[in-house]
Amino acid sequence: MAALSGLTKFASLVVAPLWLTYPGRRPSWRFAFGFAAATLAAFSILLLEPHPLHEAHVFFTRTFSFQIGRSAPWSLWDWRQYHARGLPDLHFVQRVLQGLLIAGAVVVAFFPRGKSPLQLAALTAMLLAGFELVMTYWLYTYIPWFFPFAAVALLAPAVPLRKLVAQEREEPPAPLADEAYPDREIALPRPTF
Repeated sequence: MAALSGLTKFASLVVAPLWLTYPGRRPSWRFAFGFAAATLAAFSILLLEPHPLHEAHVFFTRTFSFQIGRSAPWSLWDWRQYHARGLPDLHFVQRVLQGLLIAGAVVVAFFPRGKSPLQLAALTAMLLAGFELVMTYWLYTYIPWFFPFAAVALLAPAVPLRKLVAQEREEPPAPLADEAYPDREIALPRPTF
């Protein structure tokens, strides 16, 4: 799913290193295999064309090249298009921030050492929101990319990974009420109409 979403909207490719190393530092070969298989399956459509390399070039120019060179009149990163006195050209700052985002994506793949599901959600939200902040073309409709992860990270109870693993190994789940007391009847409230 990460590969397919990344080929649909390139923003999700920034979280691929993080998801590759979840829950620890070692890369998940199952994730890498699934990512590669999904990518090959998506690009296998090029083999139906008489000139697959030409079609790959067309794909690149109409997706990556178009997105990288896309202008946006409402973006502070693209103010240079107005050629107005007093408006700064912020492309250098944007490029520095984009480089820091990519470096951050690599760092969070390896640190912290072990990641809980809550940390994975928080780091994913951070990377996707960071990607949106440093790209030129941005709309409010891109908020759903990071919002579910941010909501989970902010609203879910924080339980340390060690505690979850210890609970999983040592304590069996508590029996349900009817299993603990098989001869006891459970009184359900009567419906009121």
